[in-house]
Amino acid sequence: MKRSGKRIIRREDIPGINKPSTKPNPQPARGGKGKDPKKKPARKPAIKPPVTPPSDLKARELNDRLNAFTVWRDYLPLAIGIDKDVFRLVNEEHFPGASKKVVRKTLAMHANHGCYLQAVTQGEARYRLDGTEEGDITAYQQQLAAETLTKRQAPKG
Repeated sequence: MKRSGKRIIRREDIPGINKPSTKPNPQPARGGKGKDPKKKPARKPAIKPPVTPPSDLKARELNDRLNAFTVWRDYLPLAIGIDKDVFRLVNEEHFPGASKKVVRKTLAMHANHGCYLQAVTQGEARYRLDGTEEGDITAYQQQLAAETLTKRQAPKG
C-alpha cells in the first residue's frame, strides 16, 4: 500500500461516532399521515360566495320586462308556442343577452310557479302576451298541473 502523505480518517476509526445507516430514511408518501414537525398545518380553503350564472341574471331581467304584460304578471295560462312571442319581443326591443337559453329558463321559471300551475288546474283558456285568448287547457294538462302541485306539497321524507 502506497501512502500519499495525506491522512485519511475513517468514521469507524473514531471512537464515539456512530456509523450512519446505509439505508436512506423512509419518507412518508405525499398526503400521508406522517407529520413533519417543520411543516405548518395546511390552510383551509377560503369559502367563496356563490356565483350567480349570467343566464340566471338575464332571465330575471327578462322576467321583470315580461311583468309589464297582465297575462304574465297574473300567471294566466299561456298559449302553446308563447316562446315565439317572447323571442319576437326580445328581437324588437333588442334585449341585450337574451339567448334561447335565457328565454327557455324564464319560461320554465314562470310555468313551474305555483300560481301558474293553479291557474292551469282551473282549466281556463290560454292567452297570448297581448291578452287575446288562444286555445283551451285539456284535461290531461290539468291533471299534470295538479299532480305537480301535490308532489310539491307532500312532506319530504
